[in-house]
Amino acid sequence: MSVEGIINRIMSDAKGEVDYILGEAKQQGKAIQEENELAAQEYFDRQRELLDEKYRKEKERTILNKRLDERKSVLQTRQIWMDKAFDEARSRLVNQPMKEYQTLMKQLIATVSSAKDEEVQFGTKGEEKELESVIADLNRETGVSFTIAEERGDFSWGFILHKGKVETNMSIESLFKYKRNDLEQKAWELFNADE
Repeated sequence: MSVEGIINRIMSDAKGEVDYILGEAKQQGKAIQEENELAAQEYFDRQRELLDEKYRKEKERTILNKRLDERKSVLQTRQIWMDKAFDEARSRLVNQPMKEYQTLMKQLIATVSSAKDEEVQFGTKGEEKELESVIADLNRETGVSFTIAEERGDFSWGFILHKGKVETNMSIESLFKYKRNDLEQKAWELFNADE
């Protein structure tokens, strides 16, 4: 074989080797590219799932906060109306005509009294003679012996019964303070009956 044939043979073998190496490199490059594309797609899918989950949670939180704000607004409105209703009821009692007040006081005293001979301390509503007539009528009608206290209480409506150390407070402040929770509970039940 001639030198030229050897060179051609070497060149031919080298070209074949180069083609083989290039083919292998292309296949490896293609495999790496496919692997990278797959990894990129997996990363993209994971990130999209994370963002979807974050968006879903944010949406749920926003909806929940909106519902809580609406509920709070409804409760505040109901509380305003409840306060107005109690203020109106209180005003009606305090401003009721004296004849109605006297009748109501006689009924309440007779109902809440346990001993039927307590001292009755009235609030600021009414004149002394009007209140004395309540006690006189009550004693005459029921045959009991209530007495009227010398001093008036510092409340606008109602009375306090005194018997020794025992006190029964039926002043408007006491009634509204201790009965308001019960009345509000019943009112809330009525308000929420349609929900």
